Amino acid sequence: MKQMKYMSLTFAGFKCILARIPIRFLTIITPLLFIAACGTLRPTLDYNPEAGLDTLSAAVSLSISTADRGMSGSGFMVYRRPDQLHLVMLSPFGTTMIEMFSHGEQITLLYPGSSTAYVGRIDDLPEKGGLQGWRLMRWVMDAAPASSNRLNDTIERTGNQGIAEKVTFENGLVTAKSTKNGDQVYYSRYTLVDGVPFAAELDLRNAQDDRIRIVLDEPEINTPLEEAAFQPHLEGIKILPLSELQGL
Repeated sequence: MKQMKYMSLTFAGFKCILARIPIRFLTIITPLLFIAACGTLRPTLDYNPEAGLDTLSAAVSLSISTADRGMSGSGFMVYRRPDQLHLVMLSPFGTTMIEMFSHGEQITLLYPGSSTAYVGRIDDLPEKGGLQGWRLMRWVMDAAPASSNRLNDTIERTGNQGIAEKVTFENGLVTAKSTKNGDQVYYSRYTLVDGVPFAAELDLRNAQDDRIRIVLDEPEINTPLEEAAFQPHLEGIKILPLSELQGL
């Protein structure tokens, strides 16, 4: 009974103190306390630091927005470290709208509907039309976790692509990267796939305020991929310089 009386008095005292706090202060501090509580409950993935992502194949949902246009679609993507990427976007009817092949500095954008391909170096991508975001893909895929899942910090480093970047780690996982040029990427919805941490959602933004949001589903990680998966089929295709492309 004495213990219950002590708890009652303590709670009454707390209510008395609470009543003296200005309402406007409570409206500010309450959400902050809620956010802090949620942050402490965020789960830590018990990943293997030695198990990196070497290959990836996944279904993909993609949305692109720029200052003057926007588009969205679905398809699939295959990736092989460090710099091979093949992305296919499908129409609502299941036909291929566009294929993107990237290998090193070379990029090919293939439009089967018009039997046209634009080929060139990544630096040749036009400034407008939502195309500059593709320049970031190799940089985005360079998101290996820290050697410890206890790392919670933001560091500055030079990444594997030779780009100076600021990287934010949470529980050892990369949650954000940015460059001095204004390029940004955010990683979320992490899961473990065969011991490898995998971010199912990527949000890319650049200094031109272009935005690409990628959601990956049904991932297969570190399975063998044939070289043909990264080679564009250009027989009977009209090939133009990448610099002539006006937009997606």
